[in-house]
Amino acid sequence: IFDLGNVIVKVDKTRQMESFSEDCGKSVSYLNKYFKKHPLEKKFERGSITTENFYERCKKDLNLKMDFEKFRKVWCDIFELDKDVEALIMHLKEKFRLVLLSNTNEMHFEYIRNNYPIINVFDEHVLSYKEGCRKPNPLIFIKAIQKAKTAPFNCMYFDDIIEFVFIARILGVKAYKYESFGKLKDDLRRFSET
Repeated sequence: IFDLGNVIVKVDKTRQMESFSEDCGKSVSYLNKYFKKHPLEKKFERGSITTENFYERCKKDLNLKMDFEKFRKVWCDIFELDKDVEALIMHLKEKFRLVLLSNTNEMHFEYIRNNYPIINVFDEHVLSYKEGCRKPNPLIFIKAIQKAKTAPFNCMYFDDIIEFVFIARILGVKAYKYESFGKLKDDLRRFSET
């Protein structure tokens, strides 16, 4: 079971925030605070508001002038595929069932699926906006375990956020914090030896 952001794709919001700042005249630090503290993005990731609602609310709150297509481009201009992790996933696919577990939104996931074919190698996608809940809610982890079609202790899970790793461990999953490609390979090797 793999997380998506900062595991399979690196996430850097620098260009995104600079583009929004240029468009609306608000500072990058203001924009960063808005997206961190406002519940809007979490609602979008839970699927409780549509892509169009999300755009309209951002446009209104931030006084954005850009049209929807420009907004979509800027919103999704934050990802870069980790080629090492991609190659490893292709190798694992030969022997294991693969599940993607991600807090994401419809716009980001469509962009990633269309631009990085590795995502389509996964047997199942457990996505917050489709499930109606986000990590660390245990329900989304339980869904991923069900999709893995095996007992929790037979599952390995990789996430860059330690809080989410702990929740998976509580549920019986062998969960590891993703810190580097080298550590990922070591964790997989140790698991296969047990």
